[in-house]
Amino acid sequence: MARVKLDVLKIAVITWAVCVCASCTANSSLTAQDYARKGLESATHFPGLASLCDISAPPRDMFKLDEKRRERPKRVESAGKPGRKGKARRQIPPQQVFDNLYYVGAGNVASWAIDTGESIVLVDALNNDDQAQQYIIDGLFALGLGNKPVSHLIISHGHGDHYGGFELIKSTYNPRIVMSSVEWDYLENDKFASYRWGKKPSRDVAVDDGEKLNVNGTELSLYVTPGHTPGTLTVIFSVVDGNEKYRAVLWGGTGLNYGPNVSRIQSYTDSAITMKRLVKEQDVDVFLSNHPGRAGTREKLEVLSNRQSNEKHAFVQGQDVVVEAFELLENCTRAQWMRIEENRSSRAK
Repeated sequence: MARVKLDVLKIAVITWAVCVCASCTANSSLTAQDYARKGLESATHFPGLASLCDISAPPRDMFKLDEKRRERPKRVESAGKPGRKGKARRQIPPQQVFDNLYYVGAGNVASWAIDTGESIVLVDALNNDDQAQQYIIDGLFALGLGNKPVSHLIISHGHGDHYGGFELIKSTYNPRIVMSSVEWDYLENDKFASYRWGKKPSRDVAVDDGEKLNVNGTELSLYVTPGHTPGTLTVIFSVVDGNEKYRAVLWGGTGLNYGPNVSRIQSYTDSAITMKRLVKEQDVDVFLSNHPGRAGTREKLEVLSNRQSNEKHAFVQGQDVVVEAFELLENCTRAQWMRIEENRSSRAK
């Protein structure tokens, strides 16, 4: 309940910031503000996405922030006050979500295990080998899947919190490593790094937009959705709940973390529009994220763990709700790049 109140407060604060920004530009076009407000209308089901609607300041550039971080001494992971509970609160126990889908991630970054019958397809490998052991490998064993081979590791995009544990996964299971062709190129030339991340994978399986990966009869549709990174990969696949089958979308990357890059943010808007169309065409009922906080994963897992036999599945929200997620992403990223252009136009006068 406290988490829900916090999410409501977060949306309220962002809404206030949007309105304050609107008053600052009363003599110019309010189009960017209109889009931000429209995006926030879709935040009820996805408060974790609402931060994208805050256009009171330009998007931060994590590349520049990372340079400052690297100047700091490395923290000792075991340091802290005795009995501190913060780390425990962030953890999410491994859990079966659907008959063929499992959560084996940490509290702030996800790894999803898709059971194809004869093997597991993992989506993302967390920050480093320690996390891969603690959450993915130990999690699979806890779920009774420890002896099943992992045939593929799909890496949603080239940030280390999604590829960092690949080395242990590779040495343990020897899966094929899958990323988009664009993202392999991006990763090979990218210098963005953190001491918390494991090393980068070497190029293996490269896929292009719309390709399908068929593993033991399980079909995964792979879409290149640039925006968060140039070659972010989003996956659509079927999930099973008893006698019911649904379509799920696993959105490959959310945040704007590269500064006021208009063309790149515009590509994000285009990706959201494309995914909204695909959600309607493929009747997608389930929205998943590779960061639990973005899609309310922790809260849904808690509800699911207490589900009664006659209750609806917590992750099955319906096509209309999933469409709302992409409408938020579309409208709020549009507001972001329009606000950047408005500010530039204002300074040029």
